[in-house]
Amino acid sequence: MNPEQQALENRRDAKACGEATDSSGTGNVLLERHGSYLRSLSDTQFMVINIRLIDRQTADSDDPLPRDWWGYNPEATPEQLWDHNRGIWSLSGSRIATERWAALNYQSRVILVAELQDPGYEILPDNRTGAPKKALIGRVLPAGHPVHEALIGTPVEYRRNPVSYDRDPDTRAAEDARQSESRDAPGAGGQGLQMDADVRKAIENAAQDRLMCYYRERGWTVTDTRQNRPYDAVAMRSGETIYLEAKGTQSKGETVIVTPNEVEHARQNPGLCMMGVWSGIRLLDGAVDPDEGDFTIFPFNPEERQLRPRAFDWTLPWSAS
Repeated sequence: MNPEQQALENRRDAKACGEATDSSGTGNVLLERHGSYLRSLSDTQFMVINIRLIDRQTADSDDPLPRDWWGYNPEATPEQLWDHNRGIWSLSGSRIATERWAALNYQSRVILVAELQDPGYEILPDNRTGAPKKALIGRVLPAGHPVHEALIGTPVEYRRNPVSYDRDPDTRAAEDARQSESRDAPGAGGQGLQMDADVRKAIENAAQDRLMCYYRERGWTVTDTRQNRPYDAVAMRSGETIYLEAKGTQSKGETVIVTPNEVEHARQNPGLCMMGVWSGIRLLDGAVDPDEGDFTIFPFNPEERQLRPRAFDWTLPWSAS
């Protein structure tokens, strides 16, 4: 009997371990870069690297990026504008390290916003002088992103230097809202990051124990492997072996965070990995309330086409539209 058949067969109460719902099917795995949203911000000043563009220019044949043009091109996509204008500039590496956002402006208005990604820049030689200069590394923020909405179209004061650092108070409010959305909290749609180490450990241990107990109650021999394997436990019964992954969250559990190693292991062992998600967890005096929330078990089969390049958010099969 394969794990999916087992999941359907075990659609009943797990008395000692709490009630669980078994499901089957494959969910959507989405990448979201939570880690970058947790960089600390200055308490006194929040800056944006602004780069002023002029009309499209033809690049030198030995351009170091390389590129065949730079400047503002009305026919280019936002990604093309960024790729062709992220360098090369005279910038301070230490200054870039303290910044978070970069914006391209044309005719004194912001036309593109990007989030810098570690290490923030690469060093390239100026093809004309040989001097080392820098090209920023980042991703274009899409429409709807709170920082994009806060900056796009805003005026930029003209300066002789094409690169400037400008403060925008609105982005701090947007950032605060974004970080709030990314935290694991009751009522949120999907699992977020739990910043309290004690709470995080209590939730992880409770979800792990409940999942292992569920399978032990059904005659499986379960071994805890969470310390040194890309799965939390291995279960064996009658010659069958399956791998278990446990997730606990205070949210509704529409998505859960899975690591690249967890995804890779599941892809290497299709049909042999099961996910147990305890959503809606509540704590009483630091301990998980066993009577709160929902516990669901289903096959963990993330597909290649559902992965977008830190960790992934996996949309659970029953919540995928």
